[in-house]
Amino acid sequence: MIIRFWGVRGSAPSGNRGTAGVGGNTTCVEVRCGDELIIFDSGTGIRNLGMKLLGEMPIKGHIFYSHVHRDHIQGFPFFTPLYIPGNEFDIYGGTSLPTPIEEVLNQQMTPPCFPVKMDTLGAKINYHGIKPGNVIEGENFKVTLAPLYHPNGSYGYRIDYDGRSIVFATDCEHREGKLCEGLSKLCENTDLLIYDAQYTEAEYYGKDGQMPRIGWGHSTWNEAVKMAEAAKVDRLILFHHDPSHNDDFVKKIEADAREVFPRSMAAFEGLEVDVSQPDLPPSMFD
Repeated sequence: MIIRFWGVRGSAPSGNRGTAGVGGNTTCVEVRCGDELIIFDSGTGIRNLGMKLLGEMPIKGHIFYSHVHRDHIQGFPFFTPLYIPGNEFDIYGGTSLPTPIEEVLNQQMTPPCFPVKMDTLGAKINYHGIKPGNVIEGENFKVTLAPLYHPNGSYGYRIDYDGRSIVFATDCEHREGKLCEGLSKLCENTDLLIYDAQYTEAEYYGKDGQMPRIGWGHSTWNEAVKMAEAAKVDRLILFHHDPSHNDDFVKKIEADAREVFPRSMAAFEGLEVDVSQPDLPPSMFD
């Protein structure tokens, strides 16, 4: 099981010299279970993934949406493999809103918001609405999902493949003094947890004169560590970095987390993790 990170930011892209190391693209994570392709979210990072996939056509893949806020869908119209006949994608999504995933993606490709309509896509696309408790079976993998606490709803996903497992849990807010039981169960004894760590505690609680972010739907590295420890997670990836956090800021977050949970690191664009290996690869700050 190989994981590649193509977009690691949350809320908005953040491209400047200060963020160039970690990367400025919004959420997109590629997972390979043997020959099967799984993609989590289509933030701006999916454009670069699409360019890489052009060398592998015809492509058959699965795209799972955590939710449909702008930073997680905005790269969809720029994912080149969607326009090429012979490719095929199964797309899974669902939120607390009644609008199906197909309609959400269609709306963002409707004038005047975008000049190219969905009917120009040449690939075969199969849409699947999903709900809590659903289990999706691939040829050689299993995906289980759990609802997360986030405005309009969000899903965390667990992939089990060949005796290994990962959990992708972005855009989730912790409850004060209480772990999310559904997510904790999803994470139990997983090899790798990718977790929303957008804020520091000072930012989240509005300390030192800052505005609080309580209720915005995101978490902290402190809560990421608590979840990893409670669920007996082996390795932890801190993810969904705030667009205002430059490389030095993310480096400090990683260092603070490692003091409590040594087997953790901050996600960055280009990071590749082989889950079958016993250790995490080097951090960009090592």
